[in-house]
Amino acid sequence: MKLGDVKDRLMPMIEDAHWAEQALDKEDNQFTRRAYIRSMFAMIEGSIWVLKQTVLNAPTVKGNIKKLSVAEYALLSDKTFELKSNGEPKEQTKYLKLPENFRFTFNVLTKSFGTEFDLGIGTVAWDNFLAAQAIRNRTTHPKTVAEFEVSDSDIATCKEACSWFNELVVVFFNGIVSNSKNHAKENA
Repeated sequence: MKLGDVKDRLMPMIEDAHWAEQALDKEDNQFTRRAYIRSMFAMIEGSIWVLKQTVLNAPTVKGNIKKLSVAEYALLSDKTFELKSNGEPKEQTKYLKLPENFRFTFNVLTKSFGTEFDLGIGTVAWDNFLAAQAIRNRTTHPKTVAEFEVSDSDIATCKEACSWFNELVVVFFNGIVSNSKNHAKENA
């Protein structure tokens, strides 16, 4: 996958999230609240996909082999495999649960790039992320009219989760830059 392909797939999600955030700030109503939440999670899930593609497509240093297990490679590719009745492999898209996919992706980023992350598992930040996901699930698949409503505290939780996620992504890319500079200095 080329950088342009990744950009072409991610940019609409980022643009949608930005539009939804601006729409919410301009006119706060139930529609803009739900649009913000949906687009925010599309951006988060799309960003996780891009991070996984980064691991898969990053060049190795001096011909070193990537240290990914078969399972890690398959999960980074969002694939699972079964056998057809004729004995041929059948590839299927694997839909991973977001919290587990999130943790897996950042674990592999640490392993692959040497960047350290504190996802804050068990902290308010992680709990807000899980709560925001529950809000998204509730409003995307409502069983009652009340579940379709987004409260002020729901929006605050989702905004906090989005900011936290964005900060983690920045930490990752800053870590790569820092590691590259350190590596360049060592080899100078």
